[in-house]
Amino acid sequence: MPVRINISRHQVRAKVEKAWAEGVYDLSREILDDCNRYCKEDSGTLIASSYMQTDEGKGKLIWRTPYARRQYWLITAHKDKNPQASWKWCEVAKKHHLRKWTGRAQRGLREHL
Repeated sequence: MPVRINISRHQVRAKVEKAWAEGVYDLSREILDDCNRYCKEDSGTLIASSYMQTDEGKGKLIWRTPYARRQYWLITAHKDKNPQASWKWCEVAKKHHLRKWTGRAQRGLREHL
């Protein structure tokens, strides 16, 4: 007896996009926390700006101060307030936490599918 299976690409895509949208907030927050672990810190304004400006629902991490871009690319980092501070702090976080982030994204999709 033959079995016929109809798969709607549009329904599958919509379901995956919905699952991603439901899980992206928690994933974004985790990535932001990990990135800020390596962010340069003087007065705390740079890190604070990331929590105010980031759009977790869209997965957009934003550090918005007049000097954020310069600090990201400035090789030197004062480590008196944050001993893990580094230039290109998101790349450093990615190097250390990418496997954890990937696993979190996969778990989030599975939970919401």
